[in-house]
Amino acid sequence: MLEKTIIKIGSLLALGFGEAGAEIIGKNMQAAERSAGVNAMIPGKKVDAVFGFCDIRNFTDATEVLNDKVMVFVNQIGKIVHGIVDEFHGAANKNIGDAFLVRKLVVVAEETFAVQLVWRLPEDDAELRKKMCDMAVMSFVKVVAAVNKSPVLYEYREHPGLRTRLENYRVRMGFGMHCGWAIEGAIGSEFKIDASYLSPNVNLAGSLEAATKEYGVCMLFSGAVVESCNESVQE
Repeated sequence: MLEKTIIKIGSLLALGFGEAGAEIIGKNMQAAERSAGVNAMIPGKKVDAVFGFCDIRNFTDATEVLNDKVMVFVNQIGKIVHGIVDEFHGAANKNIGDAFLVRKLVVVAEETFAVQLVWRLPEDDAELRKKMCDMAVMSFVKVVAAVNKSPVLYEYREHPGLRTRLENYRVRMGFGMHCGWAIEGAIGSEFKIDASYLSPNVNLAGSLEAATKEYGVCMLFSGAVVESCNESVQE
C-alpha cells in the first residue's frame, strides 16, 4: 500500500514538473543536503537550448463558447503537441493559460493558452546540435499537420457555437522558435516553485510567436535557428 502511494506521488510530481522540470527540481533537492525540502536559493545553470513557443488561436472565443468543456479542448490539443515534441526529443516546460503574462515573459492582450517547449543542446557535439535543431523545427511542422488531420479536433469545425462566433472555424495555432543560452533553474519559494529558463533568448521565442499574427503566418523561426540546422532543413 505504501509503495503504491509513493509511486502515485512520484508520478504526479513527474507530471507536474515535466521532463525538464523534474531534472531541475531534483538537482535542487540534492543541493538541499539534509533538508527534506527544496532549496530555491541555489544559483541556476547556464545551458544552450532551442526554445519554442506555441499558442491556440481564438482561445478567448473558445473559452466563452465551450465553458467547462474548454479543459477537454485544451488537453486534446496538448496531447498532440506534447506527444510530438517528446517524440522529437524535446520537452514541454510550461502550459499556461491566462489573460496575461506568458511565462512571465511576453505580455498578451487577450486570454490565451500557450505552451513553452525546450530542446536542450549538447555542449561539445556540433553534429548532434544540428540534429536537435532539425528535430525542433520538424516537430512544429508535424504538430501543424497532426492538428489539421486530427478527427477529434475536426469535430470543433462543426460546433454550432464556434461556427456562429467564428466563420469557417478550425483549430489553429501559432509557433515561434529561437535558440541560444538561458539560465536553467528553480524559481519561487518554500510555498511555490517552478522550473524555469530565463534569458532574452526565451523572450524572443515568445515575441516571434506573437509576431506570427502580424505577419499572417503560423510559424516564425529566428535566423539563429535556421543557421543551426542542417542545410537540407534550411532549404
